[in-house]
Amino acid sequence: MKKLLNLLFLLTAAMSVYAQTREDILIYIAPVAGMPEHAAFFHDHFEMEVFAANYSITDNPRDADYIFQLEAKPNIIVYDDGSEEAAPPGEPQYVLQLDLIRVEDDVEIVSFAFFFTEREDIYEHSLTMVYQAMANVPITRLGHVDESDRWRNKWLYIRMSFDYPVVTTHQLLSSPTIAHSNDTDFLTLDHMVRAVPGLTVGLELQFLDWMSAEIGFICRFGDASGNYTFIPGAELQLKFPIKPARYFMLEPYVITQTKANTSQSYRSFPWLGVGAGFQFGIKGGESGAFFIDINFVYSVGDVVMKNPAGTDWYPRDIKYRRYSVGIGFGYKLGFFDRPAPSE
Repeated sequence: MKKLLNLLFLLTAAMSVYAQTREDILIYIAPVAGMPEHAAFFHDHFEMEVFAANYSITDNPRDADYIFQLEAKPNIIVYDDGSEEAAPPGEPQYVLQLDLIRVEDDVEIVSFAFFFTEREDIYEHSLTMVYQAMANVPITRLGHVDESDRWRNKWLYIRMSFDYPVVTTHQLLSSPTIAHSNDTDFLTLDHMVRAVPGLTVGLELQFLDWMSAEIGFICRFGDASGNYTFIPGAELQLKFPIKPARYFMLEPYVITQTKANTSQSYRSFPWLGVGAGFQFGIKGGESGAFFIDINFVYSVGDVVMKNPAGTDWYPRDIKYRRYSVGIGFGYKLGFFDRPAPSE
């Protein structure tokens, strides 16, 4: 029954911290006090168990968040009259005292004892003891950004990406037929689908741990009519960073774009679009990230294009509604560490 209860406790503790990281917490295993013959054994064993529980271990107590203090000593029975004697045969002959100290304020968080006769008895209980000791410890270090997590906790990022939006335009005429002035020729121009590749360079300010804003300069090398021309523009993204694990970051966002229709095919100036997107970033060095960006942008109002068939065809102007679905691949480099959010 005792082994079953220990197993249930271990499973419950494991499930309660599933999908969370403990690697940011630094643990110092102090030299074992008391009986020298047990010191090395218990020190090495608990160091192994703490590492197995996915905590980080440091050799310097000044760097630690918590300290495991261990003491192995004989099991002494103390009577009411103050007399004491060693535990009789048949009872555990030794006791291992475990104390967990929080370094920040030198407070004892947990203190309990394990009674044993053979030190190998610790094998089936030590991992449970580690979970029991760390049950009330926060998962991450408060107010501290771990070195491996700095890449996604910067005040400012410079972003550059190659973009490949596919633009779809739908004609707003009741009939897709465009007629020649002599009524002898006809052209069907219902909708167009074109890839308009380009680049984006931007600055992202992460002013909250869960919100950032990016201003970007965009350039496209072509228009939806298939002409190869340079079209500049700008965009504003309001992002909502999500940081579920230390090596990747998710950033859903809303977006507003404006472009100068320098193409001779269009009459409207400028073009304005709104939409939403999603950026998936993967750690790329201590201060940056590689990312994939997917977005959808819809035009606000009509896009007015000159009749591509020529001035002798009518109508002279064709109104379209347009939207784009784009994918981008890029890298962003961060500057100036932000403090980690307190819990």
